[in-house]
Amino acid sequence: TSNPTYDEVCSGRTGHTEAVQVVYDPSKISVVDILRWFWQAHDPTQVNRQGNDAGTQYRSGAYYFTEEQGKLVKASKEAYEKALMANGLGKIATEVRPASDFEQIFYYAEDYHQQYLAKPGARPYCSAQPRGVQLPPFETWCPKELQEKHKPILSEDFWKEHAPTPHCVIRSPNDKIKWDL
Repeated sequence: TSNPTYDEVCSGRTGHTEAVQVVYDPSKISVVDILRWFWQAHDPTQVNRQGNDAGTQYRSGAYYFTEEQGKLVKASKEAYEKALMANGLGKIATEVRPASDFEQIFYYAEDYHQQYLAKPGARPYCSAQPRGVQLPPFETWCPKELQEKHKPILSEDFWKEHAPTPHCVIRSPNDKIKWDL
């Protein structure tokens, strides 16, 4: 289904995943920082759900654009799965695929879903249910040939203050994003 509506996606018949498109400045944040947030900000062991939100559109998914991104996603997934299993939390169910598998990888949601938490009367809630397990240190899982290019930029102090915790994914303002173009 091209450019499906939210209701069509919720039907479970379109094959789409409710997702966010991450646009970032690699001089300010590394793809491995983003992966750390991704793994630690939800429960990747759940199949077709995140907390109370159930359906195929709520499956965990990571879709990569380059071979290097693919290596990083897969290596971090393997490391995080070992950490989860060591804590008795099960195997990762996250779908990992190249973006090239899809005719179009991302469709914008309707206006009423854009910047949802910044809208008056929005009800912030945490359905993602982070597991409280840390992704192991970067040096232990990142392929050696990618370590210099993709080393973390965010400090451990950042993670101590802002990392997702159980029942609290994002501890930041929900103000509307302002773009400086």
